[in-house]
Amino acid sequence: MRIIHLIIFSTVLLFGCNSCTEKREITDDDVAAIQKDMIAESKKQHEREIKEIDHFIRKQKWPMEQTPTGLRYWIYEKGQGNQVKNEDIAFISYKITLLDETLCYETTEDEPKRVIVGHDNVETGLHEALQLMHVGDRAKFILPSHLAFGFTGDSGKIPQNASVVYDIKLIAAE
Repeated sequence: MRIIHLIIFSTVLLFGCNSCTEKREITDDDVAAIQKDMIAESKKQHEREIKEIDHFIRKQKWPMEQTPTGLRYWIYEKGQGNQVKNEDIAFISYKITLLDETLCYETTEDEPKRVIVGHDNVETGLHEALQLMHVGDRAKFILPSHLAFGFTGDSGKIPQNASVVYDIKLIAAE
């Protein structure tokens, strides 16, 4: 929320007020100060999110691993199929929840989602997650907001800056 306030403040600073009698030019120092504040607030938001994810994992008692991007994962049922590669077409069933366990979206094995790995218009974290899986695997993934729907959310059921939990079954890949 503080980021939104900073953006509004920055906009007011940059564009000023039409009824103001005294106008001043925005300097490079003004822009640098705004950028510094926005970066600091972004870091605080990221740290809060990491703490929320860590707390959620401890509460669930899931033995999760973490990738360098911050994706958390636990493959809790091993399949026997091939590992998914970039450009494969993956067929998945999934359940997406928030960290408070609110169900957002769900598919079934009867009506799986088709994803072209590395190319489809889905969350970055989903592309990364699928490439950790083999056909037949079932896994839980936690996508921090920067790998999920980011600052804006999905304009539907997922709010801005939300981490999401995917429970995925990789049905097939070709």
